[in-house]
Formats: sequence, C-alpha cells, structure tokens
Amino acid sequence: LDLEMPMPWLWEVMEALVNGKVEHVEEALVEYFEGRLEEIEKSVAERFPRRAHLIGAALNAHRRQQYELSIPVLLAQADGICMDAAHQYLFMKRDKRPRIAIYVDQIATDTYRAALLSPLAQTLPINASEHERPTGFDLLNRHTVLHGESLDYGSKPNGLKAISLLNYVTHVLEAEIENHQQDAPE
Repeated sequence: LDLEMPMPWLWEVMEALVNGKVEHVEEALVEYFEGRLEEIEKSVAERFPRRAHLIGAALNAHRRQQYELSIPVLLAQADGICMDAAHQYLFMKRDKRPRIAIYVDQIATDTYRAALLSPLAQTLPINASEHERPTGFDLLNRHTVLHGESLDYGSKPNGLKAISLLNYVTHVLEAEIENHQQDAPE
C-alpha cells in the first residue's frame, strides 16, 4: 500500500478484502495508483536521483500501456533501491527468506520501522521462488518476469503493482534513504 493513503480509505479496503471483494479492491487500487503516478515519480526521483532516468522511462512506458517494458524495469529498480538503502536485496533469498529480512531483523528494536518493513521480509507472490509457487501460479512474480517464464504479465494492474512496490520500498526505507543521501558524494 501507499503510506499516503487516508486511514478511512484503508479501513474500507480492508473491509472489502475481508468480505471477499478482491476485484473491487483491485479496481480501487488501480484507480488510486493511476492517480498518483506523477507524485510517485517525483518522490522516487528526489530520493534516488541516479535512478530518475530509469524510473521516468519505466513510468512513461506504463503511461503508453507498454507494461511488458515497464514492469521489469520497475521491479529491478525496487531491488536496487533496497540495496542502495539497506545493503540487502529485495528478491534474493537466504535461508528461504528475502535478504532484506536480514536488515529488518537488525532494526527490530525500532518497532515502528521494523513493522513498516516486515512485509518486505516475507515471502509474497512477487518474490516467491520456484519451489514456493504452486502449480498453476499466475500472479506477478519477479523471477518469472525477468527470466522469461511468464509471457502474460503485461497488464495495467500488474504495472501498478510494480509501481506500488517501488513506491512502498521508497517510503519504508525513508530513514535509510536519508542516510544514503547524506553519505553520497556531491
């Protein structure tokens, strides 16, 4: 999700999910993230100016409905941002856990930050390995996209899922990003 989402809206989304209205939630999230593209692009570019040209190109491809081009770039940039900010990859695993979990474990004493980062430390459809994906798996998955196993990932909802992941990673690694920018050479 987006940390900018209004709390009442989040409660409505949660209630709809609990009531099994997954399609309704997906439509609402598509509309929400489509409306936030400009702000997300600006936010990510400000925090990671070295990546701005790649993020801009990927979002422009998304706007042209070239999701097959935008999604791989957005997933790669989310992984790179995790490496830049936390020195751990989002999609690589160690001991069956995303490597970013190593970082989350290290900051466990900061309960708020650890809670925000905890979803990244879990196996989710986007980062599930071959052995973790059930037969017939057809959700957006970084490995199947980047290794050419999935040929039908190019859709607006999947593009917005990649954008929301990039946005989430950027926001939840806020403190690390600020430290990264302060340490970066001028």
